[in-house]
Amino acid sequence: MTASFEKIDYSIRPAKHTERRMLSEVFRRLWPFQSISEYVYVGFGAIAFSDFILFHRNLGVRDMVSIERDPDGIERVRENVPFDIKIDNRPASQVLPELDWQRRHIFWLDYDDSLVPDMLLDSGIVATNAVSGTILAISFNCHRAKELAEAKEAGESVEALDLFRDRFGRERIPDDVSEDDLYGWPFGKIGRKLICNEIESALAVRNIDAKDLMSFHHICEIEYQDGAKMTTLVGIFVSDSDAEKLFSCSFSSLDFLGKDSGPIRISVPKLTIREIRDLERQLPLAAGAEIVRGHVPESDARNFVELYRYLPNFAVLEG
Repeated sequence: MTASFEKIDYSIRPAKHTERRMLSEVFRRLWPFQSISEYVYVGFGAIAFSDFILFHRNLGVRDMVSIERDPDGIERVRENVPFDIKIDNRPASQVLPELDWQRRHIFWLDYDDSLVPDMLLDSGIVATNAVSGTILAISFNCHRAKELAEAKEAGESVEALDLFRDRFGRERIPDDVSEDDLYGWPFGKIGRKLICNEIESALAVRNIDAKDLMSFHHICEIEYQDGAKMTTLVGIFVSDSDAEKLFSCSFSSLDFLGKDSGPIRISVPKLTIREIRDLERQLPLAAGAEIVRGHVPESDARNFVELYRYLPNFAVLEG
């Protein structure tokens, strides 16, 4: 098995970098539950540990656990670890049940692969154990379902949709889903729904005898493409007794959340350094003001205005 960092250069993924900054702003809103520095961050660090570095420096998170299930390259991972991060070289399904569930966690289960049942099971483990105030972000590759390639290899006798229904449970897949829905953003929507259903099923069992009911509150969904299409679901576990704390988090006031309830689509504008400077001089825009974009395409100018606080500051230095 090849480690993910040998397939993907994380240093040149501008949309991923933007998503990371946006999630940092989401996590910053957790203060009504407790000091964010007292949370435990659990993620997949690979060799760059980009999210760990950002959340430690920007949010002050001190306790961090990186899950690295691939045996290939584990020594390289250990050589590159910054700060005091615990490395656990086991699958998430083995690591998650052994965490200290008396503490609040920030989870970013950032899978590079296409959706598989294990991802649903991992989200169910979190839902079964999370204390109120724990936040979960879960990402997966939605470019195309694995079952499409498997059906092609098997020949005309096998349908990809049948493989998908068998793998995830026929009762879970709506009747109106077609093979076309196993590609791109429609596939991302199906996958996010399957994850939400898994979480709700775990909470239903958990709440049977609970005195303080636990629920999962949707915060946002993100879509982006740095090569392959990726999607992320973000939500928080909150007990009934902590409803006021959830209200105080004011997630709905985050500036990158649109007025509709659809996914946030990260589209990194292609601009020159001069164009960026000209646009930045006008920001933040006053209420009702229009950006003077010059010859910048309207879509690029609009994307920049919406996301400029989170876009990466990358430049190539040539001497």
